[in-house]
Amino acid sequence: MIEDNTVIHKYQNITIKYDQLDTLRLPVTEPFVLTVEWDGVKYEFLIRIKENSPHLLVFGAGGINPVGPRVGPPYFQRHSWMNDFEDSVIYYNDPTLYLGDILAGWGQGTKDRFYLKDIATILTKLIQKIQINPKNVLFYGSSGGGFMSLILAGFIKDSIALVDCPQTCITRWFFKPVVQSVLNVSYPNLSEQEVTKLFPERIDVIKFYNHIKYVPKIYYLQNVTCIHDVNNHLIPFISNLKYMDEGCVVNKVKVDLYYDKQPGHKDFPELAGHGALGKKETIDYINHVKNLQF
Repeated sequence: MIEDNTVIHKYQNITIKYDQLDTLRLPVTEPFVLTVEWDGVKYEFLIRIKENSPHLLVFGAGGINPVGPRVGPPYFQRHSWMNDFEDSVIYYNDPTLYLGDILAGWGQGTKDRFYLKDIATILTKLIQKIQINPKNVLFYGSSGGGFMSLILAGFIKDSIALVDCPQTCITRWFFKPVVQSVLNVSYPNLSEQEVTKLFPERIDVIKFYNHIKYVPKIYYLQNVTCIHDVNNHLIPFISNLKYMDEGCVVNKVKVDLYYDKQPGHKDFPELAGHGALGKKETIDYINHVKNLQF
């Protein structure tokens, strides 16, 4: 999905330090871009607040198309959908994209800082400011954005993750050069084996849930025509849920399989079927899942 990210510059831009976040008054009339500078890292959010809506939708971005024009950062995938929702919406950029010439960052950050944890901390403050009950917060993303949504929903208890063809373990993603590039910028001088040993909870969603002793509510969409996704991400994820450590709180996980024969690019046949559902179908799912009680 290619979108013109230059349009975000038409919105009001607010830049603050992290310690100013608690006293910030959020605009409620128009969308705005919020940049939170936190110990040398820029965390960027595109925000539209609807005062009368009890729901908040939080969107994460998948990888940048390897065969199309480069977009961002900041990369706010699906930002053009903003006005299709009657809910408050937040799009977040992954600052890992600033660390090097990479197509996806999966929120990895650096050895010293897990950027997804920082994003969750900032989002928690924003959720409180908007006065949204965490039970009414929905994280949506596909592919790498799905991975980040699964992690963020774990950090923000009671929220729900709606994901479409996500990665559930970064190192099992078929596109090895993209995986290696983010490992190189986030964990320089460490091998893949060393990274997975030192930071398993950043790489594998199941290991993250075991680490925090909590599995969030998840609505998992999967196109069955993408055999790689099914065999390397869906099946291992579902299979390993039954082996969660004792004392781990496990919420319900719903899996919805669909068949959508999508063509793959000639250079990346494994991507056939990996593209997310279209706009209308995705919006229908978001509007359905946000109201589910499970």
